[in-house]
Amino acid sequence: MTVSLGVGGRARRVDARGTDVVLDGRRMHVDAARLGDAWSLVIGPADVGVGCRYGHSYEVSVAELPSGGMVVHVNGRPIAVSTLATARYGGRTSARPGGAAEAGASGPHRVVAPMPGRIAKVLVKVGDEVTARQGLVVVEAMKMENELRSPGAGTVTDVRVTEGARVEALALLVVVS
Repeated sequence: MTVSLGVGGRARRVDARGTDVVLDGRRMHVDAARLGDAWSLVIGPADVGVGCRYGHSYEVSVAELPSGGMVVHVNGRPIAVSTLATARYGGRTSARPGGAAEAGASGPHRVVAPMPGRIAKVLVKVGDEVTARQGLVVVEAMKMENELRSPGAGTVTDVRVTEGARVEALALLVVVS
């Protein structure tokens, strides 16, 4: 199964083949075990063999967003992920015109809270021009500060929070068009 994903504003291609995964052409072996609502992944070199624990361990959980994207928590660190609409042409995968890849590049970007917390800082205001990966809001959760960044360049059209406000997971914080 081949999937195209937008991860942190960058397009990534993932091809899952049993316990092997090919990420952007790099083959890796993945051992996965379910831990309640999360997964424990051990990821290592593909040539080591099945059942080998050589590699790095990650705890991963996924929260779907109302916008159709996802927040994937890897060892507690939130990462915005979206699926890109794809079509197969002559054995290769490319972005489909009018699909999520194209819409994501020019449409509004909704930045949401990856987990419940408190707004520590609001770094932008309505009308500000922002670049891709520019910080928008800092959310404090579990005694850690997470700077949420713009997934693309554009203009801030809506800021729904103020400093000190408490937010729930998946609450809309900022819209960049």
